[in-house]
Amino acid sequence: MTAQWIIDEFEKWSPMAYAEEWDNVGLLVGSASWTVKKILVALDVTDAVIHEAITGDFDFIICHHPLIYNPVKRVTDDDSTGRKIVALIKNGIGCYCAHTNLDKAIGGVNDCLAKKIGLQNAVPLIPEECPGADGFPAEAGAGIGRVGFLPAKTTLAEFFAELKISLGISAMRFCGDGAKKIEKVGICGGDGSGQRYIDAAVSHGCDAYVTGDLRYHAAQDAVESGLALVDITHYGGEIFVLDEIIARIKNASQNRIEIFASSINGQIFDTE
Repeated sequence: MTAQWIIDEFEKWSPMAYAEEWDNVGLLVGSASWTVKKILVALDVTDAVIHEAITGDFDFIICHHPLIYNPVKRVTDDDSTGRKIVALIKNGIGCYCAHTNLDKAIGGVNDCLAKKIGLQNAVPLIPEECPGADGFPAEAGAGIGRVGFLPAKTTLAEFFAELKISLGISAMRFCGDGAKKIEKVGICGGDGSGQRYIDAAVSHGCDAYVTGDLRYHAAQDAVESGLALVDITHYGGEIFVLDEIIARIKNASQNRIEIFASSINGQIFDTE
């Protein structure tokens, strides 16, 4: 298998055309012609993840957050991005990114989160006319975030307690009346704190909205609009897509490629 094969597989699932204009997705480091035998999947390409790839004899990394965001004027080991690029090329490791395109894709970040939470009859929070792969018509069901229903009505406090267990996140927070009844829930994996996301949850008639990186004043406005909020952290809302990436690559390659999730916990920052 080659890096181009991985690109083609992702184009079938979450086409690069889905990505926001400001985003930077696709093959970011390496050559499409490089042979790929062992893949490491991670949300972020940190120094620790690269070290894991090097010591584990991986030759390719699939990440969610782009290694390169801003224009690169030089590639040296004097800065974080340059150091990572140098290390990857020096060790023959390619790097592919699927970011906002994977957020919007059917079966992507938000569907994985919806499944983990147990939402039923989920539809996009913000539907988009995402073009289909290879010029096919737009795919219904693609878009940012999801809105669905819990299996049974519960209180905000009970919902919050259950989320901590099902998502495996001990440090979370919620805003709103703990006794408020919750049934219709909006979600957005990653940073869904922008006003347009919160407005969309309100317009859908959601009882609660689950996302990461919630800001103080945005939370105030949302609660005053009658919308309860749960902050599950940026990392916590996206990590579950790694298993889906692995399953799809294994299935497409008929298990001819080794692929593993990174063992690095991106919620823990160890500088020692």
